[in-house]
Amino acid sequence: MTALQVPSLRIGRPGRLTRRHGWIVPGLAIAIYANALAGQHGIGLLTVLAFGIVPHLPVLLGVGQPHEHGQMAARAVPLFNLTHHPVVPLVVLGLASAGILSPLWLVGGLVWFSHIVVDLAFGQGLRTGDGWRRSWWAVR
Repeated sequence: MTALQVPSLRIGRPGRLTRRHGWIVPGLAIAIYANALAGQHGIGLLTVLAFGIVPHLPVLLGVGQPHEHGQMAARAVPLFNLTHHPVVPLVVLGLASAGILSPLWLVGGLVWFSHIVVDLAFGQGLRTGDGWRRSWWAVR
């Protein structure tokens, strides 16, 4: 292949783009909107980053526990699933949109939901009780 040739993208082949990669666009759009909203309300970047990172902290519960590659330690699964289920941030968004919670929670809920949507694009999502990815969640 010369420097001017561009490889073609074939949808559905291993190592290529699949339908699940389409989740990147809405996930990033939600994150960009949350960032703009954070700027309007004077919410700092640290808060935005925290809501984006905290959903993966339950993985640390499995550090040092025996498990196979691609499997999460069983004791980390319940909290990981709680932080990766879309209902939880959507409830936070609803309460913040209704004015019950502060704008900080509106931005946080958007960032949290964005995290979940982008995880879909990378084939992540909810786990089974023994730590393996649930097949119905891994959109192809």
